Amino acid sequence: MQFMFHFDRFPSDPYAGISDLYDLEHADFTDDIDLYLNLALSTGDPILELGSGSGRLVVPLAEAGHRVTAVDRSPAMMERARKAVAEHRLGDRVTFHPGEMVDADLAPGGPFGLAIVALNGLLHLITQEEQCRTLAAIRRSLDPRGQLVLDLFNPSPDALRALDHSVSHDGSWTREGGTRVDKFAARRVHPGRQILATDLWYDTFGLSGDLRRTATSYEMRYLHRSEMDLLLELAGFEEVSVYGSYDLDPFDDTSERIIVTAEVTRGVPRPPERLPRMSSREPRSSVE
Repeated sequence: MQFMFHFDRFPSDPYAGISDLYDLEHADFTDDIDLYLNLALSTGDPILELGSGSGRLVVPLAEAGHRVTAVDRSPAMMERARKAVAEHRLGDRVTFHPGEMVDADLAPGGPFGLAIVALNGLLHLITQEEQCRTLAAIRRSLDPRGQLVLDLFNPSPDALRALDHSVSHDGSWTREGGTRVDKFAARRVHPGRQILATDLWYDTFGLSGDLRRTATSYEMRYLHRSEMDLLLELAGFEEVSVYGSYDLDPFDDTSERIIVTAEVTRGVPRPPERLPRMSSREPRSSVE
């Protein structure tokens, strides 16, 4: 067996070497899509997606007829999103804007009716100041009837204990052509700074028996529900609602997700109490 090793330690773009591997894991994740499609219908477009990645949400939103501005700081992920949009012939509805979430108010195409920060995107800002500044910038990007929706993992004591000093095998996939990819993760919780440090490595087994390992690392600053409420208030949002799932179940101590909607102007109708799930898949890590 041949062993080829490639490792990036805390690179400026943690996704530069794993963008295709990220898609291998997340491309079929659709549990949250109905939520965003329903919110888009109730608030209207254009839509701003921050941390848009490889276009997992951009494509279905544009296919539904919405105009979308996609913001991401990873050139590798944005290139994959551009290709996905081109393949679906949706280029006239999507604007790509390389940049940081903290500059949300500079994104072209606004003011926006809906701003989306999906799958822990806000947590990749690793200081409270950055998170607060980003929320304020998002509010400035929205029109007077605009709405923000956030999807965060719930850092319950049980969840943090399970993650701390953990090493896990997060999944195995077979690519077209027969090569196999296994994903592993090691995580460390730093409660004093509310930081979750993650090392990821993907082992790709070739048909000839060779093994290639691709690794990366990043940190996230997790948010508790009460701090999230306060940051939104400081950013000027109104009508904050918190749910515990993509179906908009009530939030409680056992919820795996913190789903937050917030309005620019008080009195804007809130989303329905529950939404049907469009599809389901095997459980995966809640902190990706």
